[in-house]
Amino acid sequence: MTGQRAAAEPYATRFETEVTSIDGRRVWLERSHFFGASAGQPADRGTVSDITVTDVELVDGEQIHVLADAPSFSVGHRVLCSVDWSFRMYCMRAHTATHVLLGVADRLLEDASYAGLEIGPETVRVDLETAAMIDDERLLELDEAVNRVVWESRPVSWDDEPVSNARERDAVVFDDHADDAAVAKGRVRTVSIEDEKDRQRKGRFTATTGSPEPWDARACGGTHVRNTREIGPVTLLGTSRLDDGTTRIELAVGPAAIERRTAEKRAAFAAMEATDAALEDVPDDLE
Repeated sequence: MTGQRAAAEPYATRFETEVTSIDGRRVWLERSHFFGASAGQPADRGTVSDITVTDVELVDGEQIHVLADAPSFSVGHRVLCSVDWSFRMYCMRAHTATHVLLGVADRLLEDASYAGLEIGPETVRVDLETAAMIDDERLLELDEAVNRVVWESRPVSWDDEPVSNARERDAVVFDDHADDAAVAKGRVRTVSIEDEKDRQRKGRFTATTGSPEPWDARACGGTHVRNTREIGPVTLLGTSRLDDGTTRIELAVGPAAIERRTAEKRAAFAAMEATDAALEDVPDDLE
């Protein structure tokens, strides 16, 4: 298996395992479903034997669980572990939303390529290298396209395949900023979003079964949802140009996205009332 177990089995959040090593508040487990922070995705939250996990470090492909308190168990003991499902699901939704945005950017922006990711507790930052200027109108175009992909309920899959096979397929995106955990020992973990025209096909979509090429496929070691509809509401908040010429797009999913949409609608209603105009006439009246 390439990558972390949490990425391969993102819906598994409760498990029992053996403690293999302890160093102060740092704990190693025989088997872990906790995601260790990597490539812009934060570490999982949760508990190990009812002790809060404050961080999960990924070192040489191994998860190191940092606990809030000194463990009450010893090496060799079996412990019950629980991953915070709410935060895990938020990260799954946010990470898949970034893949949708990248797929849309490939089609709507000039020579767009991924340059970085940071999933924060409220917003997500996606960095793109592109010559295109993303003004307000282009941002709205990207926002609409992203939400259409969510609405279309496209299957999402993750597969492990030889790197040589993946590189032969033009549809798979490899880049300099890909998660190192996505590639190991000659194999690569790819995350794919099915093309809308193929989503009615029977059977689980995979990147390695000779099925039609996916709408988006890229090397990635993060956690993802099984279908774009699980992402829920997405709102692109704005853009900024970084010093190195990279464009940063900030987006929100879930409650933060809903709150932003509410604020935007409240502003639109206020503008309609102030100008005594229909929504589509507000820009002309304001001008």
